[in-house]
Order: sequence, then C-alpha cells, then structure tokens
Amino acid sequence: MFACAGALPAQAQKSLAGTTWVGIASIPEPVEIVLQFKQDTVFMFVKDSKQLAETMHYTQKGNNQFVWQKISGGSPCDTQTPGTWAYKIKKDEVNFTVVDDPCPGRTQASLGTPFKKTTWPNP
Repeated sequence: MFACAGALPAQAQKSLAGTTWVGIASIPEPVEIVLQFKQDTVFMFVKDSKQLAETMHYTQKGNNQFVWQKISGGSPCDTQTPGTWAYKIKKDEVNFTVVDDPCPGRTQASLGTPFKKTTWPNP
C-alpha cells in the first residue's frame, strides 16, 4: 500500500489570478498594503488611503513562482527589470519569497510575513 503512495501526483499550487491579499510591506516604513492579482496584472494599494501605489505585469511560472515587472508607480524599480518570486498558499494565507529580483525596491519591501486573503474593489 505504501509503494502506491509515491505514484500519486503532487498537489498543484493554486494560481494567484483572481486573488487579493493584505499584509505588511516596508516601503520604506512598515505599511499595510493590498496586492490584487488579476489575469496578468497585479495592483498594489496602500490599504488605509486606498491609494494605488504600483501597477505590475506578472506571469505565473511553474514551481509556485511568478515574475513581476513594474508598469507604473512610485517604487524605484524601473519598467525594464523583472523579479522572480516564489509563493505558497495555505488556506487563507500566502507567503512570498524572493527568488531572484535585482530591484531593491521590491526586495527591501520585506514581504516575509504571511498575507491574508481579503476582498478589495476593482481599480
């Protein structure tokens, strides 16, 4: 019976498309942000002011990863520099981890604490 267990496929990671998450980012001071993932775009809002702070294009990759790249916003990242991040969704939380991102504006945002699933109006 245990020999068959290895033949079971691994559970596929959930897509980020259509999800919205709230958590803390250091931009540069800790502030609560909302990340709203659409089909290929992610919007970052400052929660308290509801201000759109950043718009990024993203592409889902295998191995629970995505690549995002700035379209517009206030970060020091340019629009030519993509960053690769990993994510893990567990119930109503997601953890983000830097894989390879040359933009210090994203890597220093310290998204290391879990983000919680939330709802947010469409931009």
